[in-house]
Amino acid sequence: MSFDTLTLFRDFSEDNRTSMDVYADNLERSLRLLSGDAFRITPYTPLIPDWITKCRLPLGFGIRFSRYFSYPNQAKKNQGTINHIVDQSYGHLLRAVDSSRTVITVHDLIPVLAWKGLIPGLSYPHFPLLYKLTIASLSKANAIIAVSHNTKRDLIIHCGLNESDITVIYNGIAPCFHAKKADERRELRAGFGVSLQESHVVLITGHQSYKNHQTSFQVIKGLQAKLKGPIHLIWLGGGRDECHKYIREIGLTCEVTCLTGLSVDRLVDLYNSADCLLFPSWYEGFGWPPLEAMACGTPVVASNSGPLPEVVGDAAITCDPGDIQGLVDGVMTMLDDEKARFEYVQRGFENVRGFTWENCASNVLKLYRNIS
Repeated sequence: MSFDTLTLFRDFSEDNRTSMDVYADNLERSLRLLSGDAFRITPYTPLIPDWITKCRLPLGFGIRFSRYFSYPNQAKKNQGTINHIVDQSYGHLLRAVDSSRTVITVHDLIPVLAWKGLIPGLSYPHFPLLYKLTIASLSKANAIIAVSHNTKRDLIIHCGLNESDITVIYNGIAPCFHAKKADERRELRAGFGVSLQESHVVLITGHQSYKNHQTSFQVIKGLQAKLKGPIHLIWLGGGRDECHKYIREIGLTCEVTCLTGLSVDRLVDLYNSADCLLFPSWYEGFGWPPLEAMACGTPVVASNSGPLPEVVGDAAITCDPGDIQGLVDGVMTMLDDEKARFEYVQRGFENVRGFTWENCASNVLKLYRNIS
């Protein structure tokens, strides 16, 4: 390659956007493995100016000021021969760096779609002006990466971008997500509050409203009426108050456990403890949980919205996110039909082989080479 340095522009650590950290960390690791000594990779995490910290301004104001005024100056001073902005929320950096030598990854357009009323269960009370100004700069990039064909369509429809300017490069799944032996899986369940080994454990994930949690709880109620054995719902990311609200409103009588802040190792254990992942999300930019579950040998029932059909393929049961009975029937199949369950687990293992960080980094490197 003819370039010397690559700067990966990351989010503020104060943003606490775990998914963006996962993307940046794994992309950087895989780029280093594939590129060797061809160029120097410099990840750049922006800093909130000292004066903002010393003045003890509200964190929200400090982040906004730092994002739109301080970070562009930091980026200008720290740009490489080639730059990669790993989050579309920082698209305005394209006005500060050499945009002709800059790649940007777009994960989703949730604020815009929510404001337009296109994501059930999610709304924005005001026009997302700053976000709109940020993504208005996307056309300046040398190359735009979309993490799914669904996100690419959103960019074309809602941002007016040209199809030829957008490259779809799927995210990967880390090797740490793997299936454990049956006896290990049984032992792990108790650590997550599952008191009865014969319980059917159904896992739901995420705290955002567009994850369609109310439907998930309604599905569990439907399962209670059909399953012979006990059922245990585990909600990863859900708040206890919201959880209890759903329990009261829907009339659940089964065991429910809420978990937050799991390490990656514990997340792997959790997937291995579940009998099924229920993921009826209204919208995703990509959709990691179904792939993570598949990699751990846990069958998946998901919605057919957004990018999920292209991500899960034929390795999951999918149906409309509002189809409660269809979702109930899908989970019942995974829990009660051993032959079907085995087939979907095997399909899941095969499906996740197409989603590696090495593949992702390899395709990203091709874009860098086009610039150099």
